[in-house]
Amino acid sequence: MTTKLDARDVITLLRNHYNAPNRPKGWLFAPEIQAPNSDRRADLITAPLTRSGGSAIIGHEVKVSRSDVLAELADPTKHDDWAKYCDRWYLVVSDPTLVEGLDIPDHWGIMAPPSGRRTRSMTIIRKAPKLSPIGSSDGWMKLARWQTFRADEGLAEAARDVAWKEREADQLRAQVQNLQAAGTRSISPHLQTGLDLINRVSRRTSDEELWGNVDLDAIAAAVVDVEATRRAAETQRREIEALERYLDPARGSLAKHLASAKRLGAQGEIRSAS
Repeated sequence: MTTKLDARDVITLLRNHYNAPNRPKGWLFAPEIQAPNSDRRADLITAPLTRSGGSAIIGHEVKVSRSDVLAELADPTKHDDWAKYCDRWYLVVSDPTLVEGLDIPDHWGIMAPPSGRRTRSMTIIRKAPKLSPIGSSDGWMKLARWQTFRADEGLAEAARDVAWKEREADQLRAQVQNLQAAGTRSISPHLQTGLDLINRVSRRTSDEELWGNVDLDAIAAAVVDVEATRRAAETQRREIEALERYLDPARGSLAKHLASAKRLGAQGEIRSAS
């Protein structure tokens, strides 16, 4: 059974189509961006970030239902406020059946989700023809402003992330102190790695290179190792206490036998002397 995709799902597929995960970004990806000198928004505008990608601005209108497609066709000029700055324009549908039997304008390309052996690249049902934008400079200026605004948002988010990581570091330090207070002296390699990273965080919280290289899995492993070590220490302490309680009666009985043996030995020595 095929899962029905919503607009957010389709945008995610488009993101992977233009910028493969774990690879350098080759496209500026601007969803829900307002057109220059207009309140109209495009569902997505993309533009190349590398020389090899050229200079074409590509617009996308995402539709996830037949009624949405019909509404768009009823007023095909709705997207003109952005399309006039674009070199190509795509109608992106969540399922190819949404456009079956419909007369799609010739200057629109049609995209659909990956199909067949495709796992990342979108299916191009019809390639968008080259358009003649009235001038792409306003489009590029809008994209530059949008990117700058997003960069400022990213810096603010990074600052919040740093503060959050500092709180995590404080919590980990508190766990380590509690563990040391409980009498556990040995520190595992995972915990030592976590402590080293925390020290680096404390010294260089604003260093972007540090955050690019930090291994969060090592910190998580260190926290888990702290908890596991503490539990092991507590279990061992309980077992020793239980063993001591078990041995207490035996020690008492042994002490009585030893005292009796000493008395008997002393009496034997006295008889021998007499």
